[in-house]
Amino acid sequence: MTKETLKSKADYVAPNLRGRPGRMPPEESAKITRRITALAMGVGLLFAVTKFFIWQETHSIGILSSLIHSGLDLFASFSSFIAVRYAVKSPDNQYRFGRGKAESFAAVLQVCLIIIAAFHLMGEAIEHYQNPEPVTQTTLAIGAMVLFIVISTWLLIAQGWAIRATGSIAVRGDRAHYLADLVANLFVIAGLLFTAFTPFRRADTVVGMIMALWLLFTAYRLAQLAWAQLMDKELPEAERDLIIKLAMEDPAVKAVQDLRTRASGPHIHIQMRLDLDSHLSLSEAHDVVLSAEQRLMGTYKAADILIHPHPTGCDHTHGNVRFRSDS
Repeated sequence: MTKETLKSKADYVAPNLRGRPGRMPPEESAKITRRITALAMGVGLLFAVTKFFIWQETHSIGILSSLIHSGLDLFASFSSFIAVRYAVKSPDNQYRFGRGKAESFAAVLQVCLIIIAAFHLMGEAIEHYQNPEPVTQTTLAIGAMVLFIVISTWLLIAQGWAIRATGSIAVRGDRAHYLADLVANLFVIAGLLFTAFTPFRRADTVVGMIMALWLLFTAYRLAQLAWAQLMDKELPEAERDLIIKLAMEDPAVKAVQDLRTRASGPHIHIQMRLDLDSHLSLSEAHDVVLSAEQRLMGTYKAADILIHPHPTGCDHTHGNVRFRSDS
């Protein structure tokens, strides 16, 4: 990509964008993700235990659906708790690209659990629809659901801040669970109110069916995020444009070619070819490349960067043609 092509783009992006991997030093990112996943585990345990006792008192299928969801939240939070600690480990001789994809594998595990629970819940809802049971202690259940909504909202705000700071896919997965849990609690309250104060006695089971569908939708959204990282999908165009802009701030850089990017947990990997004036000495070309690396590292503090200098006017290309691109 040449300077003329770059200038034609209207979506220049400021270097202070947040919510993407690679922006924060791994050590700082680890502190945030460790704390937020520990907090999510505590909330998940509180929800699961409390909802179990409420379900025993009320026999509500809506409460049961919310209990199953909270059990999933707890297990998902535990997997994220482990994954973010493993993903931030430094690269070594066996894992030279680091272990960042551990976060994506944790997200895949969460997707599988959500799908299993959704179908289980749907079966339970159908059974209770055919053989409805009376719901008792409605006031207790509604009061508890309101409290859960308040706690969930507080946790979601904290998780949102952590995602904006680190871009962690594991925390995104966790947040998807708790956002679904908040919506589930709202549905449960509606179902309890309909069951207690209207002739529609099966409203509680309908809520369970709706929640099963909601869980499947949550699994789909989370699977998209995990798939993108596991398959080394390119960073968004806005990020790629910013990388090119930073690389070409030096007038000695004539063009950026064959830019490749991918995210891996808290890290990103950047490869590119810089077209330089053919009259530059090897030492001068090295200085240009080093300056470009430093500019990129100023924004992407958790980036692994590999730059290949190339003389302008040279038609020779490098590597397998299958992996070359126009940018």
